[in-house]
Amino acid sequence: MARRSAYYDYLENTQKGSLDITPWLLWFLDTLKEALEQALLRIDRVLVKATFWQQHATTVLNERQIKVLNRLLDTAGEEFAQGINARKYQSLAKVSKATATRDLAELVEKGCLSKLPGGGRSTRYSVEVG
Repeated sequence: MARRSAYYDYLENTQKGSLDITPWLLWFLDTLKEALEQALLRIDRVLVKATFWQQHATTVLNERQIKVLNRLLDTAGEEFAQGINARKYQSLAKVSKATATRDLAELVEKGCLSKLPGGGRSTRYSVEVG
């Protein structure tokens, strides 16, 4: 759908031009390749999430922690490329800073998150997968 106008442009040029479909085929194959690459990325993300939850099937977590972990797993490499900090956790879980800090420490203790280099207020955490 994102490339619909380009599709119609190539199709019209092919019909009105010399009937050489090479430009349209190149466009189509490029679009197909891009769609397949996006599908593979989605599949990888689903597999990572499924593996994570299989590893933590017996880990006792509260609803806030599950919500934040799912958000981290769903947006891996995008919104949280630099990890999550207490302020962001606080915003996502709608909790106080103290609760966010406790939840993050508990997630590290349970092996769900790992601390990234740095410390103090800039302490960031990433999902521990694999």
